[in-house]
Amino acid sequence: MYNLIEKGHFMESENYFLEQKIIELENDVKQLKSRLPDSNLISPKFFKRAFAVLGHNLVAGLLVSIPLYILLFIIASLFLGGTQYMDYGY
Repeated sequence: MYNLIEKGHFMESENYFLEQKIIELENDVKQLKSRLPDSNLISPKFFKRAFAVLGHNLVAGLLVSIPLYILLFIIASLFLGGTQYMDYGY
């Protein structure tokens, strides 16, 4: 009989510990959710995520290509000597 009472106390303390752990984990989840950005990249809807990725891809492409084109324009201008080879037809 004493063994059953001891097991009952153990189970109650284990239950209390697990309930406290659940509360702690729920608070952690709430804190993590509050830190998430308000972005369509993490939307549960497929098309919202797809268009968000497309938009990010376009912006990244522009950020890479515009400086590259400017650099190529400067190099081409240096090698061609500016307007020396342009024929305006006069």
